[in-house]
Amino acid sequence: MNQTRNSVLVTGGNGGLGKETIRHLLSEGVDHVVLACRSQAKGDRAAQEILERNGLAMDAITVAAGFDMLDPGAIKEAVDALPADTRLSAIFLQAGGVFFTSDFQTVEVGNKVYERTVFQNAIGGHMTLSHLRRRNLISPEARIVVAGGEGARGIKGLIDSPSFSSAEELRAYVTGSFGDRKYNPMNAIGVSKLMSALWIQRLAQEHGDTMSAIWFSPGLTAGTAGTASAGTFKNFIAQKIAFPIMRLLGKAQSPSDGGRKNADCLLGKVGENGDILGAPEGKALGTIVDQTPMNPAFSNKELRDEFWAILKEDFGT
Repeated sequence: MNQTRNSVLVTGGNGGLGKETIRHLLSEGVDHVVLACRSQAKGDRAAQEILERNGLAMDAITVAAGFDMLDPGAIKEAVDALPADTRLSAIFLQAGGVFFTSDFQTVEVGNKVYERTVFQNAIGGHMTLSHLRRRNLISPEARIVVAGGEGARGIKGLIDSPSFSSAEELRAYVTGSFGDRKYNPMNAIGVSKLMSALWIQRLAQEHGDTMSAIWFSPGLTAGTAGTASAGTFKNFIAQKIAFPIMRLLGKAQSPSDGGRKNADCLLGKVGENGDILGAPEGKALGTIVDQTPMNPAFSNKELRDEFWAILKEDFGT
């Protein structure tokens, strides 16, 4: 395998949406994908499935295990294990998830703690990119795409519009001091997606001369593993009843449709540096539009700079 070819790295590539994104990338002419995930065995199975569906040779996909977005040490080791001559023309940071628990969960790193959903959906991606940059594995003018979500601007009846009254309140939340906030898993995922949007905007500002950074949501996608932690019964209801009905009503799309949109963004067909893109206001699926007018927090420089400061202080940039 010639690793000097330009490649695309996809974190969480063994999941439903990740697999479909990779499949569409390969169908569109990308000659090599790094399928980054936590488990070698699951990554190998996903790669085999994709290659068989696309009729491609084994060297079209390299499985890179150890990418645990809750474990800084594991992320560093996983990136350090990539061949030194890897050159990534695009990176899709989409590993993450929602935690269906009764209270806030935190991640401890050193002597500090962080809200778990923010860590997995935003900070883990930041660390992955930082280590890739440290090792000089990213091609000039690469596209960095972070998985967005309409929860970052709120979804009526499902996710409150996430907001913070000050930079201090944002810092307290991210670093595990929740005040009188009550835990709601859907609200937590909305906040984490807002954090990734604030990060992408600052990343675009700081490094726009060497890469394009885009926050992108293809819209609500049914059939992924996002509800797996909700428990057997709730997961069954979501996957076998709720999501199929939503797809029939045109309110959710298949992983294949979502993956195609992700691939289009990674390939430069949609999105420019600093863009925050997703479904139209009031909808979870539809024509891809600018999200920034939908939540004032997207344009709040104080919040953006505070989250960047947390990342810089604790994890480097």
